[in-house]
Amino acid sequence: MASQELQIQNREAQTLNAVLKNNDITVLYQQAGVDELFQDYGDVVASIKRYHTKFGATPSVDVIREKFPSFPDLEVTGQTEYYLEELKDEYVNTRIANIITNADVALGENAAAAVLAKLQESLSKLNRFSGGAVDMNIMDTDEAERHYDEVRERAIAMGGVPGISTGIAWFDSAYSSGLAPGDLVVVLGWTGRAKSLFTSLLACRAHDCGFTPMIASLEMSAAKVRDRVYTIKGSGLFSNQALALGDIHTDSFREFKKKQEGKPDFIVVTNEGSSELTPNIVEAKIDQHKPALVIVDYAQLASDNANSDNMTQRMLNMSKEYKRLAVKKQIVIILISSATPDGSTGTKEPPRVEQVAWSKQLAYDADLSITVHKMDESNLIAIICTKNRNGPLFAGYLDWDIDRGIIDDNPPV
Repeated sequence: MASQELQIQNREAQTLNAVLKNNDITVLYQQAGVDELFQDYGDVVASIKRYHTKFGATPSVDVIREKFPSFPDLEVTGQTEYYLEELKDEYVNTRIANIITNADVALGENAAAAVLAKLQESLSKLNRFSGGAVDMNIMDTDEAERHYDEVRERAIAMGGVPGISTGIAWFDSAYSSGLAPGDLVVVLGWTGRAKSLFTSLLACRAHDCGFTPMIASLEMSAAKVRDRVYTIKGSGLFSNQALALGDIHTDSFREFKKKQEGKPDFIVVTNEGSSELTPNIVEAKIDQHKPALVIVDYAQLASDNANSDNMTQRMLNMSKEYKRLAVKKQIVIILISSATPDGSTGTKEPPRVEQVAWSKQLAYDADLSITVHKMDESNLIAIICTKNRNGPLFAGYLDWDIDRGIIDDNPPV
C-alpha cells in the first residue's frame, strides 16, 4: 500500500509539473472535484490557483519551490491531460480498493443493506472521474463551498468580478460576472457595421487587464489587425490610416511601447487563404498560446471540423464545437457572425438575433448575444444585447473616432 501511495504522490507531482511547465492552468478548473485528486499537494494546487488569480499567469516551478521547497522539479514530456488522466485512474483504483476493504470490514458489524447503501454512495462519487461526461452532485455542499471560495477570491483579485471586464460601465453592470471562462459570446451585425471593430476593443480591454487575447482573423491580415489594435490602445496617439502607411511619430511610439511593458502577449492567427480554419485548428492554437479570450472573425468564413459543404450544417456544427471548446478549455470564445436581411427590414437598422446567417444554432448556444451596429453618418455605434444568460438585456452607445481610436463609452444621445 505504501508503494502505491508513493506512486500516486509522484503522479500528483508529475501532473502539477506539467501544469506549470506546459502553462496548462485550465486543467485545474475544468472538472468539479479535481482538487480531490491532489491528496499530498493540495496546498500547492491552492497556491497555483491564487497566483493565477492575482497575476493572470501560471507560476513557474521555481516560484512554487520558493514556497514549497520539498516540491520536486520533475521532467515531463507529455501533455498535461495525459498525466491528469493517469492520476485519475490511479486515484480511482486506490479508492475502489479502499472502499471494498472498508465494506468487507463493515459487513461483519452492520446489516448488508446498510453496507450496500454506503458502498453505492462511495462508488457513485467516483463517477465524476470516469467517462467522457462530467457528473456533479450539486448538493455536495463541501465541493460547492470550495467553488464559491475560489470564485470569491478570483473576483477580489480582479477588482470585483470573476471574469474579464469590458470597462464599459453599462455593459459590465448587466453582465456582472464579466466575460467568464466557458462563455460563448456571439456578436452579430451587418457587413461593415463595426462588429469586428467592437470585438477588437474587447480584446484590447482584456489585454489591458492582464489577459492574453487571441484573434483568429479570416477577414483581415495580421498587420491590419495590429494597426487597429494599436490605434485603439493608443487612444489618440496614432491614426489608423497613418499606421497603414507606416507613418508613426517616434516619440508617440516610444510612449506607446513603454505603456505595453510587462503586458502579456496579444496573438493574431491568420490562415492567409491557405486552409480552412476549424475549431480543431483553433484548439491547437489555444494549446500553444494559452489565451484567456479568443475571437473568431468571422463564422461564415470559417469551417466546422467536418469541413461540411452545406452552410447551414456547417454553422450548426461550428456553434456546438466552439461552445464545447469554450467549456473544455475554460476560456471565453467570441464568435462573430454576419446577419441575413429578410424582406421586412434593410441594413440601416440593427439586425435581430433570429437574422443570424445560415443557422439560428448560434443564438441557442450563446451565453451572451450582442448586436453591433454603426449608425449612418455618425460616430455612434449601438451595442444591443439580445440574449443574456447571466442578467438582464441591455443596450448603449459608443461614440468612437475610429481613425484616432478615441472612444466615449457613455456619450449623450
